[in-house]
Amino acid sequence: MGFVSTLILIALCGFLSHYWYRKYGLAKGKLAWISYFTLIVNLGFILLDVLIYMGIFDFVFPFLNNIPWVSIDNGRDFMWNSFQLFGIYWGINFKMRALDWIGVIMFISYPIWFMFFKDFSRKIFGGNENRPYTRGISYLFTSPKKTKKRDKRVKKPSLHYNKS
Repeated sequence: MGFVSTLILIALCGFLSHYWYRKYGLAKGKLAWISYFTLIVNLGFILLDVLIYMGIFDFVFPFLNNIPWVSIDNGRDFMWNSFQLFGIYWGINFKMRALDWIGVIMFISYPIWFMFFKDFSRKIFGGNENRPYTRGISYLFTSPKKTKKRDKRVKKPSLHYNKS
């Protein structure tokens, strides 16, 4: 994945989290959906990237090196020089030991980035539909819901009244 590409994907998942929550979570009655989504995204990206950084998936890189513009040495090279598959090589010297500590800080920051964009998503797309004060900015641009029942109109008062 690479640090930069993972941060882009985490930001995208965080930004779309409340949109998907409103569409698939609340609409289907699954209120804890957003909690599970947050946990799966954060733990999934951290686990995958740590395994790539440690070299568990180094057997994949010889196959990727068959692409003419790709030259990946190991998982650390893949993590620090993101987007090599697209032909962008940043030239970061991944063999420096100081980058390990920066990598640990990057792994720890994944949930922080997700929560930042998740909060932004809540402000845009809203949280719970049952509470009007948690609706997001996107509700300003939606049309009001029409009622299914016909409007009951008040009957006109009759002019005839009893004079007793």
